[in-house]
Amino acid sequence: MTDAEGSLEIHPTVVRKVAAHAVRLVPGAEPSATVKVDEVGDDLELAVKLALLYPAPVRAAAADVRRRVTEEVERITGYRVRSVAVTVSALRAETRPRVV
Repeated sequence: MTDAEGSLEIHPTVVRKVAAHAVRLVPGAEPSATVKVDEVGDDLELAVKLALLYPAPVRAAAADVRRRVTEEVERITGYRVRSVAVTVSALRAETRPRVV
């Protein structure tokens, strides 16, 4: 991101952390998402791999992840997000405490 007085570079690690935080805002998404960031000129391409809690609606959750990640990364970093590829790697049952 560049302004009239100079330039500001935001390290890809910061972008990954912002995107991972955005994933945690999505209901049903596990907090352990991994994010890959590719810079294409002044734009970003992101790849998110995550697990969802069963029985989360996979398509709706993936669309929500795309939207949230795009909004948060663009809002916080000022970079334009060209695309967000979402891979759902697992559906996990919610663990409940066992009563003995």
